[in-house]
Amino acid sequence: MQETEASSMQRQQRSPLVFVVDDDPTTVITIRGLMKRAGFRTASAGNAADALRGIREQHPDLILLDVNLPDGCGFDVCRRLGSEASAVTTPVLFISANQDTSSVIKGFACGGVDYITKPIVGAEVIARVRTHLRLRQAYEKLAELHAERVQQLASAQRDLMPLPKDLPEARFQVSLRQVLTAGGDFYDVIPAGGDVVDYLVADASGHNLAASLWTATLKALAAEYAGPLNSPLEIVHAINSSLCRILPPAAFFTLIYMRLNHATGQLSMVNAGHPPAIVTGSGGGQAVILRVDGDVVGAFGEPLFGIVETTLKPGERIFLYTDGLIETGGTHEEGLQRMAAACVLRGHLPLNDAVPAVVEDVMADLPRADDTLLVGIER
Repeated sequence: MQETEASSMQRQQRSPLVFVVDDDPTTVITIRGLMKRAGFRTASAGNAADALRGIREQHPDLILLDVNLPDGCGFDVCRRLGSEASAVTTPVLFISANQDTSSVIKGFACGGVDYITKPIVGAEVIARVRTHLRLRQAYEKLAELHAERVQQLASAQRDLMPLPKDLPEARFQVSLRQVLTAGGDFYDVIPAGGDVVDYLVADASGHNLAASLWTATLKALAAEYAGPLNSPLEIVHAINSSLCRILPPAAFFTLIYMRLNHATGQLSMVNAGHPPAIVTGSGGGQAVILRVDGDVVGAFGEPLFGIVETTLKPGERIFLYTDGLIETGGTHEEGLQRMAAACVLRGHLPLNDAVPAVVEDVMADLPRADDTLLVGIER
C-alpha cells in the first residue's frame, strides 16, 4: 500500500530535526543530503547570527556546528546556547578542519558532546548523529519518568492533607505552594471530639524531595496520638520520641500543634521551633504575635517545647504558617511584621479570600525559593 502524502508529512514531522551550521555551501549541501537519506529533517545557517536565530525559532533535536564562522566562533555559539533553557539539552556536535588537541578540548569544555574532523565521512557522521539522538531520547524519557514520579509523590502528599470543604466544622482555609511540587511543608486538621479540633502545621528540614517523604510519617504519628486522651504537649512529646528513633541524622521538623475548642474559644498550642502564630481581631484589628520558644521535633531526646494557653473571641482568627513566608527579604523580624500587617490588612475579607490575599501581599514580587504554607482558622 502506497504511503499517502498526509501520512508521509506526519512521519517527516516526527523525525528528528538536525540543524547544520557551516559557512561552506558545499559542506551544508553534503551534510543535509546525508541527514535526509538517513530519515532526518534538516535546517541550516551559514553564520553565527543566523544560527542562533534559527535554533531559537526551530528548536532542533541536534546541532552540527562548524568551529570557524565568518561572524564568530562556534565555541561561542555553543556557550550561548548552553545558557538558554530551551537549548540546554540539545546536543552540539562540532565539525571542523582543526584537528589539534586544544581545539577538541575547547569543544568539549564549552558544552559540545562530540567533535568530528573534516573531511567528513558520511557513515561516521550518521552514526554519531544517531548515537547522540538516542542518548537525548533516553535522557528525555528519564526526565519524563522522574517528573511522573514526582507528580505521583505530590499527589500522594496532597491526599494526606485535608481540604477545608472536607471539614467545614474546623473553619479553616489554606494556601500551599511548593517549589519542587512535593515538599517539606505540611499541615493536618484532626477532629478531636465535639467542638474541639486539632491543627498541625510543620516544616521538614531540607528543601528536597526527601523531606516530603517524612511528612507521611508525621501524619501517621499525629493520627496515632491525637485525641482527647492526650494534651497537645503530650502528643508532641510522643511524636518527638518516635521521630528521634527513625529520622536520619540532621533531619527534624519545626511544628505547631494547636487545639481549639470552637464553642468556648479555649486554645492550647505547642510550638516546636516554629515561627509564632498570629492572632487578629474580628474584621482585622490589631495583630497579636504569640511568641514562644521551643526545641525542634526529632532531634533531641529531652526537648523543651513552648506552650501557649489563651482564649479566642468569636470572629477572631489565628494564622499558622511556615518560614518561607517570613524569610524572603530583610530580617526575620521584618518578615514577621510584614506577615502580621498583611493578616490585619486582609481581616475584612472572608477567610477563604483572606488567606491567599495575605500570601500575595507578603510575597509580592519576591523570589520563591522555599515552600510557603499558610493556614487561617476562624473561631
